[in-house]
Parts: sequence; C-alpha cells; structure tokens
Amino acid sequence: MTAAETTAEGGGLELLLRPAAASVPLDRIAFADVEVVATGGAATVSARLNLVEGDLEIEVAGPGGPPVRATWPWPADSAPRSVDLPAGGRLVASVPLLSSGSVPLFRAPGRYELTARFAARRGESIASRPVALVRTAADDAALAARLGDRDVLQSLLGTGVLGAAAPSLELLAASSDAGTAAAANLALGRTDVLTGALADVAADPAAVRAVAALLPPGATGQDDRRDAVVALSVARAPARGAAAEAAERAVAALTGRPLPG
Repeated sequence: MTAAETTAEGGGLELLLRPAAASVPLDRIAFADVEVVATGGAATVSARLNLVEGDLEIEVAGPGGPPVRATWPWPADSAPRSVDLPAGGRLVASVPLLSSGSVPLFRAPGRYELTARFAARRGESIASRPVALVRTAADDAALAARLGDRDVLQSLLGTGVLGAAAPSLELLAASSDAGTAAAANLALGRTDVLTGALADVAADPAAVRAVAALLPPGATGQDDRRDAVVALSVARAPARGAAAEAAERAVAALTGRPLPG
C-alpha cells in the first residue's frame, strides 16, 4: 500500500467488494459487485468504476500460483470522468470475474482471495478488505473447458462473436445459470432474450448484473441492449422492500448514476 492509498474505511471513502455468490462452479461465470461510499461527507470521485478503463483493479490470490489481476482483453485508458457523491452516497458497479487478459482468471477449484483497488481521485487510491470466493469443480467439465477458450473469453467480454466461439456460446446460452446465459446471449446478439417475449430473463437479478458488468456505463458508450434492460428493470421494480432496493441498485449499476445516502 502506497502513502497515497487508504484502507477500505480511510480517507472519507470506503471501497466494498462483494462476490455475487460465495461459491461458483467453474462452468459458470463469476460476477462481483463493487461500491464506493462517501463516508466522510460529499465527495467527487472517478466515475470509471469498471475493469475496462484502468481505475479499478481486482487482485486474485489462490492456490497453486502467484496473484493475478482480473483484466479486460483490451483495456482502454480513456479520458477521466468524475461523479459527485452526496454524504453517504454510493457509486455502484458490477464486474465479471472471468479473465486475466485473454486467459482464464480461475484455473482450478479452490478458495480464492479477492482485493479491489480503485483510483478514486488524483493521487488517491482506496482498497477494499479481502473477500473470499470459492470456485468448485465444474458440474459440466466440457462447458468449463469452453469458458477457458480464448475466443470465447474475448467474445463474452467484447459482447460479440469472435473467431470460432459461436458453437461454444450457443452451449453457454443454454446454461441453467442466468448470468452465464445472459453473457452468452449478449455475445450472440440475441436482444430478444432481453426484450420482447423473453423479457422475464431481464428481470432476473443475475442476468441484469451480467449486462451491467459486460456493458459498463461510460466505458462502452450508448448501447440499446443496456438501455432495454434499464427500461425493463424500472418497469418491473417492486414498490418497496428489499427487492425494491435491489432493483434500484441494479439500475444504478446499469446507468452509472450514484445512489443517495
């Protein structure tokens, strides 16, 4: 940790990292939620809370090798963007825990420790507390092998078919895991899975998280697929309770708009 780096609760900002599930088989895509919280009063922070643009890093330490970072195949150090957080306000995002460049992030079952770091402001980086993610043996070894293919990884993260990935993406689109299926359908260009007769898929929190993670607002520009999921999420949001709060967070992750304190 450098002199300009604070811990999860230091410097008036807090960085939280939460895997979407504590345990994920290797034939499914793992996702995580990230939050920057203004704990010390109103604050202006970087809006680039994603793995594409370089301000957010997630280090993964696990069995059998040195720590690696979750990274995009094509990082883009774009122009700085900032967002104003009110006191107690939160900037939220979802990220895919899928690859380190163009190779699988998780190569074997085991317990992994994840730590996020975020360049919140010029000269100031904040770090999360380490969190655990267990990757269990695949339920379908053949499907797990396809998730390790370079063309498939790049297609999922690029939300479009690259190379010879189409047959593997078809199989992943049939996954019983909503997040994995949504990621594959995004790459295959199946917007009908997110809208129209199959709109129920878009109401699934895991599917919505996948869209927010793979089409991060700001980093990927305007996108009709993301916009459609935002509209469906707003239309289907419950009026109150924990489900309503979850829906509000999902929309914030899809749009990049901060949540109030």
